[in-house]
Amino acid sequence: MKRNLLIVMLGLIPFLFQPYGVKAQSTPPTCTFQPDGSIVCTIGGGDNDGGGEDGSGNGEACVPGEHMVYVVTAYDPAAGTCSAYPAWVDNCTGQILESGGDMVEDLPCAPQESEPQHPCDIFTVGSGGITCGNTEWNVSARVTFPEIFLDVRPYPVTLVRWPTAIRNGGQPESSGSGSVNYLPYGGGSANSPEVGDWQNLRLTLTLRPVGPMFVTLPYIGDLMLPNQGATGNPRIIQWEVPSHPAVGAGPLAGSVGGLEELPADIPLFVGNGRAPYKLFWELRYFEYEAIEECVPGPNGNGNYNCGGGTGHKEVVDYEWQGNTSGGEIPPSAVQDLPAALMADINNDGTPDAYWDNNLALRRMDDGNRVNSPRYERSWNWGGIIYWAVREGQGQIGWPGQ
Repeated sequence: MKRNLLIVMLGLIPFLFQPYGVKAQSTPPTCTFQPDGSIVCTIGGGDNDGGGEDGSGNGEACVPGEHMVYVVTAYDPAAGTCSAYPAWVDNCTGQILESGGDMVEDLPCAPQESEPQHPCDIFTVGSGGITCGNTEWNVSARVTFPEIFLDVRPYPVTLVRWPTAIRNGGQPESSGSGSVNYLPYGGGSANSPEVGDWQNLRLTLTLRPVGPMFVTLPYIGDLMLPNQGATGNPRIIQWEVPSHPAVGAGPLAGSVGGLEELPADIPLFVGNGRAPYKLFWELRYFEYEAIEECVPGPNGNGNYNCGGGTGHKEVVDYEWQGNTSGGEIPPSAVQDLPAALMADINNDGTPDAYWDNNLALRRMDDGNRVNSPRYERSWNWGGIIYWAVREGQGQIGWPGQ
């Protein structure tokens, strides 16, 4: 009977296969915690024999009987250990039959570095969005950075020590997809499919917010603004100095497009705003598969491979089966990622998200609404915030006044 090295991944492949007949008191496995949250356990075996006809222990014609596995139940990252219990399972069905012994504690576990797995062999990131392409499937998906909203009042000019309102007005998600109708992996066609063919493949990229909006304004400082939506209460700030060149105010209003409401010679304070997002991929497709059932008696070769050794597996039908996979694409997976798009939200020195600089400023009225017919207007300078501040005796620059 074959013996070999076998692996379990908690959450993906639920069991660690040991050599058949090895008792629970044998040397326990060594377990490794994976970056995707799974746990891999390994244990050495003897010769290279296996339980199935294909030498893997799970070939088409399995050997009736049972074998032992370790089922991983817990991982302690602080101690670097795992817990698992041995169990006996059916060779052919994988069903747990009975316990194989007591729980094994304190199995060595250690983080294991691995390259992030994602389907992109062509991957580009720019200020406008992210594109993922896969040449094997001939599919490409692109997701644009969504417009995030900073709601402001009074704007584009306020007064020194005037109650000035600022609000994170929303950080929506953004998705983009690409699709392929048919992939003849099994050698068939759309009109005559073969086992292994794929159809209706769709690759989707999604950008999701993972933190508050970060705003920096001269003489105000750094602000972290949670998402309040278009109806939430704003934060009240006060400028202590006017926007004058003597205190660092920069361009004049006439040099900035969209600020024609202001006199062209008013200097402007210049700030910025952005929000962190993470990128996720999802792959969905249908695969043409043979449906097998266990029928009584041996197969054409006289072998039994199901029913506890009383039957054999036989194809009874063909169906399109749905498949889904996905995960995160971290910045570390992107070569030549622009520094302006690298976000280190946990401050460990390694970028773990993407900055969305697609910032739109929306003017609020006194009721904190952004859709007031009199005051409604928006500006977008790609993350830059221009703001004029007048002396206290000046006139606030509301339109129509």
